[in-house]
Amino acid sequence: MTYINSPSVSSDLIIAERDILARVALGGPLKDVLRDIILLIEKPANGELLASILLTTEDGKNLVEGAAPSLPAEYNAAVDGIPVAIGVGSCGTAAFTGEQVMVSDIAVDPLWTNYRDIALKHGLRACWSMPIRAADGTILGTFANYYQEPREPTERDLEVIGMVTRTTAIAIERYRNELARERAEEQRLLLIHELNHRVKNVFALADAMVAMTAKSATGVDHFSAAVRGRLRALALAHDLVRPKTTSATQNVSDAAVPLRQIMADILAPYDGEASSEKITFVGTDDIRVPSAHITGIALILHELATNAAKYGALSSDQGHLVISCRHVDSVQITWSERDGPAKSVSDHTGFGSTLIKRTVGNLNGRITYEWRNDGVDIIIDLPFGTLLV
Repeated sequence: MTYINSPSVSSDLIIAERDILARVALGGPLKDVLRDIILLIEKPANGELLASILLTTEDGKNLVEGAAPSLPAEYNAAVDGIPVAIGVGSCGTAAFTGEQVMVSDIAVDPLWTNYRDIALKHGLRACWSMPIRAADGTILGTFANYYQEPREPTERDLEVIGMVTRTTAIAIERYRNELARERAEEQRLLLIHELNHRVKNVFALADAMVAMTAKSATGVDHFSAAVRGRLRALALAHDLVRPKTTSATQNVSDAAVPLRQIMADILAPYDGEASSEKITFVGTDDIRVPSAHITGIALILHELATNAAKYGALSSDQGHLVISCRHVDSVQITWSERDGPAKSVSDHTGFGSTLIKRTVGNLNGRITYEWRNDGVDIIIDLPFGTLLV
């Protein structure tokens, strides 16, 4: 590139850095910013230099295309998603080691064994790659210079490459910080939505339980004791839905809670008197829930119970609920409601139902609904490890 070999190297470098920082300051989509940075770097070279920026994935295991506007599309597709590892060309190796990797001749360098053919096909003979680091040292990606003839970097080349990687890091960090803020805001709004949903449910359920208790109460004292007991059970159910924390050294199996216990606590407000047969458990005694998944399982059961109490089998005197578990290739929980109101729970697909599906998905499970004339079967399949048998 022209300014690398210019006598006025200091001023050229300052001008290049100023131009790049000015482009970063303008902002916009990250791909556009990175593309413009590369075009600024390539311009003085008059086609001699072809540059590329690859970005690390969130898990740090791969590199994906950030921008490479002048490289052939076929080549970009071939290197998009390459592993971060030694021997994966200049960039995969640089991202893995955290050190610059300057390959002067792709045709003979062992780092390019698996990518040599595609590079040579497009006339790429040299590749110098520098890791792009965040302020805390995290590898954000790589900045690579490609040439169409074998070439060793000069000291001046290294200075320019170092400048570009530092300024590019600013753009990438800015984008990732903005993305993190957006995600945090989404989580905050989701939490507010969920809290509003739960508060409304608490009042609705309290009202329903008072009405249900009034039907069977034999006097004021009996009514008071029954309502207080059900409200305490409801509070216990909500306590189970709060996130659990355990010691980092605690054994998972030791911290596991019986699934039957969680079910009983969640459903206690709806089970009426001790002699009630409104709710039946089948095959749940030998299954336990690891501490890491208690919140998710309790949340699913709580939302199912809420829906059943609002619209399904638990909302009528005739309705009944059977919860059964079995395990073969996975752990399967079947929630069977029968003889509820004529209006099906399928008519209600609001936030609670969405929350159930999302939580089951977060546990790598699957949920299906089988509607019947007399009720519904809700089948939840969860992988082993989510539940212990």
